[in-house]
Amino acid sequence: MSRKSSSGSENGFGDVIGVALLAAALLLLVAQLSFDRHDISWLSTANEKHPAHNWIVGPVGAYLAWGFFLILGVGAYAMPLLLAVFGVAYLFGFLGYLRQRTPWSVLWAGVLVLSLTGLLHLMSLSGWFGQLNVHIGTNSAGGLLGYVTYEYFFWMLGTVGAIIVYTALYLTSL
Repeated sequence: MSRKSSSGSENGFGDVIGVALLAAALLLLVAQLSFDRHDISWLSTANEKHPAHNWIVGPVGAYLAWGFFLILGVGAYAMPLLLAVFGVAYLFGFLGYLRQRTPWSVLWAGVLVLSLTGLLHLMSLSGWFGQLNVHIGTNSAGGLLGYVTYEYFFWMLGTVGAIIVYTALYLTSL
């Protein structure tokens, strides 16, 4: 009697999830790479109408990318990578522990994104990114998540303490 292996290719639903995550990763990455802030009407300073520059259905892709930039800042570029890693885990069984322990993997991916946005917000405060936040249409390079976590929670630690805690959380989540 043969034993069934637990690879993702024998699980039809896992294949569907894997393909959907990989497609979402590619869609989000292309929307982010082709983002132009002038595609968003209230971010544009010019009053003239011009065709949308975003490759993902024009304004839809622009708003998709801007939504992620607004929440995560520059850290939004980590989302396609995370989606692709989870997609590969579901589709090919590669990094199977991500698929077997999905709740914990998602939790640690969330901690990774939270700490990354916090570090990006601190770098934005010190001027390392210049006017990058203006180009992506956010108030900080760490987006809303980086701003809120620092300004409402980690400010008590001071800048150096917050950097240490954010870095420890980032390395732990890896």
